[in-house]
Amino acid sequence: MRPGSLALALTLALVPLAGCGKKPSEEQCKQFSAHFIKLLEESREKPDSRVKQLARTYEDKMVEACVTQGTLAEVECVLAQTTLADVEANCK
Repeated sequence: MRPGSLALALTLALVPLAGCGKKPSEEQCKQFSAHFIKLLEESREKPDSRVKQLARTYEDKMVEACVTQGTLAEVECVLAQTTLADVEANCK
């Protein structure tokens, strides 16, 4: 995955967080962000430092979007997945 593709993946991760429902806490959103980044890194055959740097750059924005726009159900869904493909398939 190229850095541009990584940015797209991170953006797509935020799209489902536009729903309504019970709001997650900041701590839950931090867990969501860390888990999503871990899954993203694991989805690559050879994660390199550029990918990790880009993911960490967007981490605060993911947490902020999660807290302001996310739902607890969406966060719990992502946290329950073991691969990025699972997130894409199950957390829409």
